[in-house]
Amino acid sequence: METRRSVRGSSAHNFKSGLSFWLILWLVVMKPGGVAPCPKLCVCYPTPMTVSCQSQNLTIVPAGVPYDSQRVFLQNNRITELRADSFGFETQVLWLYGNNITWIEAGAFSNLRVLEELDLGDNPSLRRLEGGAFRGLEKLQSLHMHRCKLATLPHDLFHKLYSLQFLYLQENQLHFLQDDLFSDLVNLTHLFLHGNRIRALSENVFRGLVNLDRLLLHDNRIRQVNRRAFRDLGRLTILYLFNNSLAELPGQAMKDAQGIQFLRLNGNPWSCGCEALPLWEWFRKARISSSELMCSSPSQRRGQDLRFLRELDFALCPLPDPGSLAGTTTTTFSTKTRWWFSKHKPASSSKASYQKSSETVKAFPFPPVKPQYIPKAPVETIPAKYELSADEAALPKLDPEEYWANYGNEDSSIRCFELECPPNYDNPAFPSSSSITITPSLLHLLSFSIVTVSLHFLFS
Repeated sequence: METRRSVRGSSAHNFKSGLSFWLILWLVVMKPGGVAPCPKLCVCYPTPMTVSCQSQNLTIVPAGVPYDSQRVFLQNNRITELRADSFGFETQVLWLYGNNITWIEAGAFSNLRVLEELDLGDNPSLRRLEGGAFRGLEKLQSLHMHRCKLATLPHDLFHKLYSLQFLYLQENQLHFLQDDLFSDLVNLTHLFLHGNRIRALSENVFRGLVNLDRLLLHDNRIRQVNRRAFRDLGRLTILYLFNNSLAELPGQAMKDAQGIQFLRLNGNPWSCGCEALPLWEWFRKARISSSELMCSSPSQRRGQDLRFLRELDFALCPLPDPGSLAGTTTTTFSTKTRWWFSKHKPASSSKASYQKSSETVKAFPFPPVKPQYIPKAPVETIPAKYELSADEAALPKLDPEEYWANYGNEDSSIRCFELECPPNYDNPAFPSSSSITITPSLLHLLSFSIVTVSLHFLFS
């Protein structure tokens, strides 16, 4: 009996020893997150788990970064490539700025499903990106790619980045922005594109940015803005377009950005001839904080502020075409301008050289006449700059303060437009509609005539 008990006791002892051995071995091999070793040349901090490896001359992402690391700091190294499976699953903040990254493998961040901030700025060798570089980052809120010498952006680069709010693309070498490039960024609020080489803004370049609040486009080479470029930017409050090559800006584009509060357009060669009329009209109604808009042409208006030109400065401009690229509508000047211009009309002018507004045409009960096709002049024949004629230069001058003080106080006694007034309208002897008085005797005679005609039809 004692022999059996001793055998049983030794077996139990051996079992416990073996279990302890395997438990110790499991603890050593598995390395629970709380005791995971820190990668070489890095410093780790718990709660939240942070791995800091900045400024260590690393050429690759160090191996052994704990998979539960929430913050990974790898900035100011010499890392050249980013490959898939280089980062953990729980990383929320990843800083890689100030490296020498030249290539990012498609899907390099696909495991980072909870990543919120990615900083790739100041990588001057990162000149191109693959379309799937940011695949899987559906919770990303802030993306930094400033000063990377990027020349182009793939059309699907920001595909499904629905949570992105801040996008930093300034000081690259971007010449062109593709249509619908930002169409998935429905929650983007800040877009920084200044300091590039962008030349034009197309119709669909900002489509989908319905929550954009700030758009910085200064220090580019923008020469043309499509009249519908800002049609989705109804919540935009800050727009910077200064230091570009803009000579004109469609008024319709600014009407679409109805929430604008701060606008900077200085440092552009503004042309203040008839092409400036749509923008000038928009400024008359908009009450925003704006920079100055100094005219570069025509020569007579050089140095003047476009915002403070007078209505009379555009009196000789033809009515804009509603279907033109400027996106303007038919303009009707106030009665004050029409009255002044009718009195000071040059002798060489004739009624045939002017077009009546659409409201005047509708007032006549004649059937519509099908317009004849008139071929447009070639683009080469249109002068590059608008110069004031002698008639425009002869218009009286008005200070900006005086203009805004009198704006809206048109003379209500003016009852006809300059093209519709009788030849001797200015003659006091010419009877007007208000000078015809209806006397009691005339009223009785009119009533008697109506009764007589009625009886005639009744008993005939």
